Amino acid sequence: MNAALEKPWWIDGRSGASETYATLLAQIRTRAAAHRPCCQPASAREALIACATTIACDAEQTLFDADFNLGEIEALGFLPSDLQRTVTLSRDASISLESLKEKAAGGSRARLGLFTSGSTGLPRRVWQPAANLARAVKVSPRHAEAVWALAYNPTHVAGLQVCLQALANGCTLVDVRDLERAAVFAAIERHGVSHLSATPSFYRLLLPADCALAGVRSVTLGGESADAGLIEKLKALFPAARVHNVYASTEAGTLLTSDGDLFGIAPGLEGSVVVRGGTLHVHRNLLGEFDGGATGGEWYDTGDAVVVERAAPLRFRIVARERDWINVGGRKVNPHEVEAVLAAHPAVVQARVFGRKNSVLGQVLCAEVVARGAAPAEAALREFAEAQLQPFKVPRMIRFVDNIASTRTGKVARA
Repeated sequence: MNAALEKPWWIDGRSGASETYATLLAQIRTRAAAHRPCCQPASAREALIACATTIACDAEQTLFDADFNLGEIEALGFLPSDLQRTVTLSRDASISLESLKEKAAGGSRARLGLFTSGSTGLPRRVWQPAANLARAVKVSPRHAEAVWALAYNPTHVAGLQVCLQALANGCTLVDVRDLERAAVFAAIERHGVSHLSATPSFYRLLLPADCALAGVRSVTLGGESADAGLIEKLKALFPAARVHNVYASTEAGTLLTSDGDLFGIAPGLEGSVVVRGGTLHVHRNLLGEFDGGATGGEWYDTGDAVVVERAAPLRFRIVARERDWINVGGRKVNPHEVEAVLAAHPAVVQARVFGRKNSVLGQVLCAEVVARGAAPAEAALREFAEAQLQPFKVPRMIRFVDNIASTRTGKVARA
């Protein structure tokens, strides 16, 4: 058998179980004969096989998160029977590894229906052409040597982009989602992971680390604001890696990439991504197709607040989503800024800052903190924050918790 077909496409980071590219192609051929236009995969592996089938056959598929319950699915306008309906895409047994790689690199005419996070109401379906999702995919002999860790939800943009990057180069994916810190380190070492892409929340749970993972060559952050302090810590944990900061969304796919926390507009996108009124705007020519019609005009306001550091050439920092800001006595607080300060304390693993209604101030600032080992005294942690923040940015209430809730995309849950 061809060596490329014997190569694992998938490794379970928990058990070590694996499947080859030959097995993946067999799965695609089987599923093409009974394709589900609406699919709720039970696992990351199932999700990626469904995606690979859709891409290979130039088809359409709506992907529901595994934890969508029946009520949520019906509220979105779908019936349980929709998840069982199948259609025949192809009975052609000639789907090859080379054709799959070409399709994953942007050559597919497929469309995937993905759901926004729904943090301000019901999720909304966005139809993304495969070519949009593959916008940042790179193909070369060097990229073919990569071993990718999958830390993102595979039914969302970031997880699918990791999948397409791996499939386009015939690489191996190692599933490290939902693993404990020690198990993530073990999977990276055992399976020779060279490329890791995850949310800042995922990386913070790996810190502080008493080891260095020198085999990792590329570290990418996306999905949330990443502060300079976290990036510096990751450079110590992954000393041989180049660190990338990526801005992407369900609505537009990958748009911006940086080696730090400052972004610029990539060549070719200068007229399609702009900063207006303190937020990032994207031209509709880069967007997917929304259920229910247009996005409200020629330009789509992402709601991501931006601070311009330099006008020419344009360099800016994405500081928070507009809706995340907390109004404390008429003064706005960026929760990401406060979380970064709290997380810098040596005894803190992760923090979540949020507002609680108050009859006098409108909102008071609160924090949930996950400590490593014995929790520091609340007064000591507040004093640590006071040394670096204005008084109104220091949380009035700090509660120590075992874990912090995350969204379906792996971000800190704000609501």
